[in-house]
Amino acid sequence: MRNTRQRALLSELVATQQHAFTAEELWSAARDAGGPVGLATVYRTLALLESDGRVRRLDRGRFISCEPGHHHHLVCVSCGAVEETKLCAAPPMTEVRKRHGFVVQRHEADLYGVCGKCA
Repeated sequence: MRNTRQRALLSELVATQQHAFTAEELWSAARDAGGPVGLATVYRTLALLESDGRVRRLDRGRFISCEPGHHHHLVCVSCGAVEETKLCAAPPMTEVRKRHGFVVQRHEADLYGVCGKCA
């Protein structure tokens, strides 16, 4: 995919997001920033960023900007806050292979609950 002006604007807006967002909210922010961006371009860019590990898809059509690499998210079902965590409860890949003959390539887990502020 070409790195168009619209895609650069969307990437910049995603990188500055502090909370989960929808494609429509990103589209609105791009329009507010003066960018003539189509909603289809937003979805294509989000898919590209997701494949690069710079965006993770959450529940209810929301996305979160994140750093590439192994991590998980703690998602508050009350206020919508999202926090990255390095904590991981997945079994070691070698154990999965030993017990099941399954070769793990990756895993994803997001934990949904109530954050400390809402509890």
